[in-house]
Amino acid sequence: MAFVNKTKYLLAPPYCKTAETFISPIPGSPSELSDGLKLAGGWRCFKNLRILQKKKDKLIEVQMSFQEFLKVAKNYSKSSLTEAEFQIDNLVNKRLPFAKLDMSKSHIMGVINMTPDSFYKSSQTNNINILNKKFNEMINDGASIVDIGGESSRPGAKKISVFEEKCRIFEPLKQLKNCKIDTLISLDSRNLSTMKSCHKIGVDIFNDITAFKEKNKIEFISKISSPVIIMHMQKEPINMQINPKYDFAPIDIYKFFSKKISDLIDAGVKKSNIVVDPGIGFGKTLSDNLDILKYLPIFHGLGVPILIGVSRKSLISELTIYDYKLRGKNKINIKPSKRLSGSLAFAIHAHMSGVQILRTHDVFETNQALICQKSINL
Repeated sequence: MAFVNKTKYLLAPPYCKTAETFISPIPGSPSELSDGLKLAGGWRCFKNLRILQKKKDKLIEVQMSFQEFLKVAKNYSKSSLTEAEFQIDNLVNKRLPFAKLDMSKSHIMGVINMTPDSFYKSSQTNNINILNKKFNEMINDGASIVDIGGESSRPGAKKISVFEEKCRIFEPLKQLKNCKIDTLISLDSRNLSTMKSCHKIGVDIFNDITAFKEKNKIEFISKISSPVIIMHMQKEPINMQINPKYDFAPIDIYKFFSKKISDLIDAGVKKSNIVVDPGIGFGKTLSDNLDILKYLPIFHGLGVPILIGVSRKSLISELTIYDYKLRGKNKINIKPSKRLSGSLAFAIHAHMSGVQILRTHDVFETNQALICQKSINL
């Protein structure tokens, strides 16, 4: 894992052949940055950038304004300036609507698991009446999307059969779609057969933890022109937390998404149909997760909306336990039921980073936190 050394000088000119260059905007409110640029056409602005450069085992960060960055690039070469301008444009350009949702505003995705073994018990249900109740509560509480899955992807989870997955979710989803509701339904599945079956009943979005890595899945989503969420994950749920390794997680994941988006577009998928999810907790250590969250704005450079899901996840427990240890107290575990406060803290951080979709088990609480934050974020 690389260590980020904060310096005053770049390792090399921007976008030259000897060093990789990445930019992460430093978001602020429009009132704070009256001379700044609007981030992704949304509610945050930026003037300054974190310039990350990677050269072999060296990784440095230099902060400078976007004007200074463009000047440095211009002084090097025309091609350097062209690439720098392209990257700034990616940060600024307004995102096209995703599944008819306005991406200049923040949205909440509620989570319902039709499973007996998801890590957070309160999100589990196998009862259609409870599903309908949860679904309608999430709509009333402010969810633009409800993400429903039939297979647990918690660390260590074993893969179930496609037949079992369909048995858990097909009829419930069919009943929900027959209710003619406005809120979008997202299918959380990695199985093409399940996707095809649920497409026939009108599921709106396909959310794949494997990022549609199989060619036949890409061909399917291209053919039906459906909105998709591509998530980053190392290995599989059953082994993803066994010694995950990155040079530097934000850059590695950025490069993964950059290639994936290019491949999808080449296969006929519309860019406006793509959202990226860095996959907090999916094949990442605590430090990897924190690096991703610290440099979350880097993913705006991909030119598509971002989804983040930190709700009730184990890094909240790890951080809390570490704090107990610093205070000389013994604490072994913080259960998912005790992780709401940490979830809300990370949700607000993501919102302040310009992230367009927040995936959460707690729609009411997350929406309330956003309402309060927006009321004072002048």
